[in-house]
Amino acid sequence: MMPVKDETMRSPVSESQSSSGRESDSVPALRRAVKILDMVGRRDLPPSAADIARELSLPRSSTHGLINTMVELGLLEAAQGSAHMGYRLGGRLLDWAEQAGGRHDLVGAFHQIIGASPELAAYTVSLSILEGSEVVYLASRTSERGLGVHYAVGMRLPAVYTAVGMAQLSAMETGRFREWLALYPTSTWPAPLTSHGARSPAEVLEQIREVRERGYAVDNEQIHHGVWCFAAAVRAADGSVVAGLGLSQPKGVDAERDAPLLARLSISTAATLSARMGYRQR
Repeated sequence: MMPVKDETMRSPVSESQSSSGRESDSVPALRRAVKILDMVGRRDLPPSAADIARELSLPRSSTHGLINTMVELGLLEAAQGSAHMGYRLGGRLLDWAEQAGGRHDLVGAFHQIIGASPELAAYTVSLSILEGSEVVYLASRTSERGLGVHYAVGMRLPAVYTAVGMAQLSAMETGRFREWLALYPTSTWPAPLTSHGARSPAEVLEQIREVRERGYAVDNEQIHHGVWCFAAAVRAADGSVVAGLGLSQPKGVDAERDAPLLARLSISTAATLSARMGYRQR
């Protein structure tokens, strides 16, 4: 006769091993979820579930289930308007970041406005904030034409060489900008990132002055060769500068002809987002 196992006589070791087994069962799914987030975040166009399974060598059935769960949890979201059903990073990821509340409202409004503006489909549209001497990208909607311009969420770039950075610096009150310069003097600025970058701090300061006068900034291949970006400042209800909104595209042979349109769209889109945040121009 087979002995009956007494379930009441578990040792502490067996309980620990059982608990460890249950925890380890969830680890592969968690690792896969992180890999999926990394892959989606670095793709120019929102990948489909099949793309994700193929690139990461994951079983299709379990990948679909995991993606559905991630969408349900807000870690991913379906990309509307793409040629196929793809996925992009979800808004919940920002909820875990510093100052998530206000930023989430800003990013949510950004996506709503960009998604409802067909005239912006040809451009990569980005949203960034100023942190110290750098801009940090909070959101980016890649051009639906797949033109290869992409700004990863969380990416940092020197504020003085980006259109989104110069737009925010130029929109500061004079006293606030002087305080910023005292904290981050020209001697601490990094070297230009490309050969098109400003050759001296004096040239950067002149560019910022010009941006203040015309209402928009231009990064003319200062970050990426062959790419330019037009940007304007986004304001909160109290008038303070909270972000920079940029429109980027490869600089083609008809670039100069397109410049007035890019300038107008950057100003109007930033103004629409500012109004959504409660700002009323006096």
